[in-house]
Amino acid sequence: MKKYKTGLVLGRFQTFHKGHEYIINKALEICSKVLVFIGSSDKYGTQENPFSYELRKKLIKKIYENEIKKNQLIIFPLADLGAGNVTEWGDYLFNEAEKLIGKVDCIVYGKESKCQSWFSEEIRTSVNFIPVSRDDIKINASTLRKYMKENNFEKWKKFINEKNWDEFEKMREILIEI
Repeated sequence: MKKYKTGLVLGRFQTFHKGHEYIINKALEICSKVLVFIGSSDKYGTQENPFSYELRKKLIKKIYENEIKKNQLIIFPLADLGAGNVTEWGDYLFNEAEKLIGKVDCIVYGKESKCQSWFSEEIRTSVNFIPVSRDDIKINASTLRKYMKENNFEKWKKFINEKNWDEFEKMREILIEI
């Protein structure tokens, strides 16, 4: 029996790397079911959001095939709400999650200091926030996109699960076109 019934992980995953994987793995360790929201799912084709929701989902599915089959991990798009009140965004996030999987026990996130400020007092007091340090995996998606643009597969692959190495050229082509 795991500590939590349902956990939530949110990210843009532009591109999906070992830091993201580490957070999802932590969520799977403590939650019976994990909902992964791919944020900014409606955004692609730009420098900040180059990859489509479908491609980002594919990268995650390749790694978590077994957990998806067992219904331990589910992946859904989360469109941007737009600029404005951040607690309105937090309420939107949780309302969308609860429509899909019911009550959310916890949110597992990369140690982002302002994360809890994105949510209303009601959510902050009813949901467990589990910060995960990524100090051991010092990487970000912007640096990985830079490696792809430079055609530096050797540096890039150090931070990418080998199940996704075959996507390098396709992703690189998308970046070059932007």
